Amino acid sequence: MKLGGAVLCLMALAAAAGCGTRSLTVDWPSWGNTAQNTHFASIGQVNVSNVDRLRLAWRRSEGPAQFSWETFPVVVGRTMYYTTGTDEVVAVDAATGSLRWSYQPQVDFLAGPAAGVLEPVNRGVAVGAGRVYAITYDDQLLALDARTGRRLWDVRVNDPGQGYVENSPPAYWRGELILGGPAGDSRLGGFVAAFDARTGRRQWRTHTAPAAGPRQHGGADVWMPPVVDPSAGTVYAATGNPTPAFNAAGRPGCNRWSDATIALDARTGRLKWGHTEVCNDSWDYDTDQAPALFDVRLDGRTVHAVGDGSKAGFYTTLNRRTGALIARSPELTRYSQPHLVPTRAGSVVCPGIYGGLEYGPAAYSPRTGDAYVTGIDMCMRYRLFSAAAIRRLAAGAGGLGGTATPVGPATGVIVSVDPATGTVLWRDPLPRPAAGGTLATAGGLVFAGDDDGGLYAFDAGTGRVLWRRDLGLRFGSAPIAYQVNGTEFIAVAAGGSSLRGDGAPGGGELFVFSLPR
Repeated sequence: MKLGGAVLCLMALAAAAGCGTRSLTVDWPSWGNTAQNTHFASIGQVNVSNVDRLRLAWRRSEGPAQFSWETFPVVVGRTMYYTTGTDEVVAVDAATGSLRWSYQPQVDFLAGPAAGVLEPVNRGVAVGAGRVYAITYDDQLLALDARTGRRLWDVRVNDPGQGYVENSPPAYWRGELILGGPAGDSRLGGFVAAFDARTGRRQWRTHTAPAAGPRQHGGADVWMPPVVDPSAGTVYAATGNPTPAFNAAGRPGCNRWSDATIALDARTGRLKWGHTEVCNDSWDYDTDQAPALFDVRLDGRTVHAVGDGSKAGFYTTLNRRTGALIARSPELTRYSQPHLVPTRAGSVVCPGIYGGLEYGPAAYSPRTGDAYVTGIDMCMRYRLFSAAAIRRLAAGAGGLGGTATPVGPATGVIVSVDPATGTVLWRDPLPRPAAGGTLATAGGLVFAGDDDGGLYAFDAGTGRVLWRRDLGLRFGSAPIAYQVNGTEFIAVAAGGSSLRGDGAPGGGELFVFSLPR
């Protein structure tokens, strides 16, 4: 049964979650809001009946240097924490935007090879036990005092001189900081690692792929924050493509655990299971969304599940305990047939390396039982380097093994999927690519932005566009929702994009909306 917005708002009122109440303050305390990383806000003051009245409450400019601003703000105790593309950590009043403090770490952006990353990116912070934790481009893990911004400690996660790059925050769980890496198709081999949140001391590190070398491949990078099931003490992480990405000749079959969802013991790092979503990948089809945890109903019983999206364009739901496949959606974006492998002369393939379903998180609503994902319809021409050129690439110097250039128009899509069956419930085209991800709320709404500069509010049940605001900047992250003293706010960082060099304006702006008082 699918629930309409009015019913959702009544349910939210019954749960003291917001619809019109003027007394509550509700945080967005972690990267995905809930421990399950659902990007769902259980507040509904802004709902299907009044979202058309949303107006700008406040904004902050981070200047023209934010060419790819992909931060996901966190709100704890009326303070909003976010990062800039140059790794600055900023704390502001979540109701007014006034600055509380900022911290600019010393970062060497030229410490090593760029590892396939064209410019610095930082996707936010973790907050726990009165501290703010962030990671820098050159692999520093930082702990700051949440009240003052004073640096408490910093440690090196990796050696940036070898080509390691980091850009996504850790997950905080029971005194541990759990993070993944590296970013950038570096041929260095992916990993998940845990650090003591009090001291920064490393506790464990688990590799997701063999190191680069003769008859071996790297890859399986962990691009986005891992997620910890608080009841089972299990870490779930999504991994990227094997390398060299465009040439599978030396790595036939399934390259585990690349393009996969993996589960590890949160205390030891021991691998519990892995499920590879794309075998014999020759197209850079990462499983790069941070996984979401939710329950589905199968044959009359409740099953704990984990879901995430693939750049091949489909959404996968797995049994959280065993890794067994529950459902897989059809391709939600254009998928070329026949699906050609890259060649020296060039092969046009859809989707290209920008997705499919990109890194931007899906939102899962426990009110509707549906997942909401954004995607990119974009074809590319893949050209392989010669085998000799691939062999000459040093680890850390980039692992695509060729080039990929856009072919034809690039558009976007937002889709509602039943994760229990993979069924598409509704699908809306968007004029430009949508990489940043989605927010779902108890008000029966789904929010997302695209590279056309539009921030949208959709009816969660039907997909109908209820509100659109042209902000003039592209979106590289998803909106969030929180409440301060009874006022609900919708916030989003604009100025990032999956596309580069297409002439669109740069710069970064944090926009925060609310209903008129």
